[in-house]
Amino acid sequence: MISFRYHIVSIVSVFLALAVGVALGGGPLKGEVDNTLVEQVEADRKAKADLQAEISALRSTNAFTDAFAKTVAPSLLGQGLADRPVTLMVLPGADESVVTEVSDLIGVAGGSVAGTVRVGEGLVDAGNKQLVDELASQLLDGTPDVSVADDASGYERMGALIARAVATDEDGGAAVDDAANSILSGLSTANLMSAQGEFTRRGSLVLFVAGETSGKADRSGAGTIVSSLAGAIDADSDGVVVAGPVSSARAGGAVEAVRTNVATAKDVSTVDALFRAAGQVVTVMALSEQAAGEAGHYGAVDAADGAMPGAVPAD
Repeated sequence: MISFRYHIVSIVSVFLALAVGVALGGGPLKGEVDNTLVEQVEADRKAKADLQAEISALRSTNAFTDAFAKTVAPSLLGQGLADRPVTLMVLPGADESVVTEVSDLIGVAGGSVAGTVRVGEGLVDAGNKQLVDELASQLLDGTPDVSVADDASGYERMGALIARAVATDEDGGAAVDDAANSILSGLSTANLMSAQGEFTRRGSLVLFVAGETSGKADRSGAGTIVSSLAGAIDADSDGVVVAGPVSSARAGGAVEAVRTNVATAKDVSTVDALFRAAGQVVTVMALSEQAAGEAGHYGAVDAADGAMPGAVPAD
């Protein structure tokens, strides 16, 4: 049994330890501890101030480059899209302000936005492959003027149908006829794609506007799906550009998927800097290049043809 004396000794020991700690903290070690804390606080304050200054400088630089890009845009773009209607395909997660800015620049280049369609999450979700296959088969049965190869994938067949609905190879565009309306109605009913506002004209050029790459497992096939759709639409139009922010050029992104698909990359152009004004200008330049029958890959990440059409890519 533990004795009363043992309890007394234990309690005295605890108080002695506390007393020594207080004495040391208030005596020989006090200055050292206080100085260390003061120095750490000062270092943290300086680091914070340096970061704030860096952020401010970056914002100023971005504001300058954006203003510069918008100023030189008219001379760079010229009338490269004169009388060319462009259909915008807005992918899930796309930045709405970017859609507006690019639309305005298309007008600066002499073109027009024929219409805007919004791609639903379901169309770029690999989990809906069976739905896409079945709907494509149904719509093809009712659209005799759309032909696809016997070995075409479900997404390639769907791309051919979407091309019939929103695009054309006629330079000046074409009216949205009964066949186009039927396809759009089927896609809308299935929540795969819908037209924004009144959609009365099909564009001769098509611009896919991508958003940030999410990296989610259930969306891991989205980039590949977009690549298949873009390739199929390009075959039945005057040209396609897929553009998005820097992340879209990395693994899983729509831009990256197009660039790594040898067959699609030959004909479909890409831009990976759409989040900045300069990238938006380059995107419209890429559309003009497509109108002239050429393709290229531009931007900041693994862009094989440099920053913009006509630029010499870095070694």
